[in-house]
Amino acid sequence: MTLKKVISNTKTMQGNLYRGTEAYILGANMRCFAEKLSDVDARQGILITPYLIADDGGLYELHYCEFDVEVRGDKSYYVDYNPGNVLPKEITENLKPQAIIAVGDKKSYTKAVKEYLENMSKMEFSEEKESHPTLKNAQLFFQIFIGERRRLPHSIPQETTRI
Repeated sequence: MTLKKVISNTKTMQGNLYRGTEAYILGANMRCFAEKLSDVDARQGILITPYLIADDGGLYELHYCEFDVEVRGDKSYYVDYNPGNVLPKEITENLKPQAIIAVGDKKSYTKAVKEYLENMSKMEFSEEKESHPTLKNAQLFFQIFIGERRRLPHSIPQETTRI
């Protein structure tokens, strides 16, 4: 199965939120997506963008919690946040902004996405919720983009931790 097909199937799962042409994927459905990654050839990168979405429709993009999976080379590893950033400790201590995955390394690809989703599910986002009271009871949703290449300004472009 292709990555595009897995993403398309995930977007149509029950519990997701739709606004116009945009689909916001529920956390439980993202875990299903991660399980299906083992059926994909691990040759395309993805960008996962999380959002807090409130019952009243309020939407908050968690830009600094994005996860970029880049496929290249022959080693799989994580890239850390820049130590000089001012992001909340909840983010820097629980997340890695990027994983570089060796071409065809399905195991590391799947593991990196699963670990990211697991860590995101444990986060409280108290700073965001305190700053925006309408997000107090917001739920976590995600979007997945294929092949997005943007340099994350808060990461260090060097190997840090092997996957």
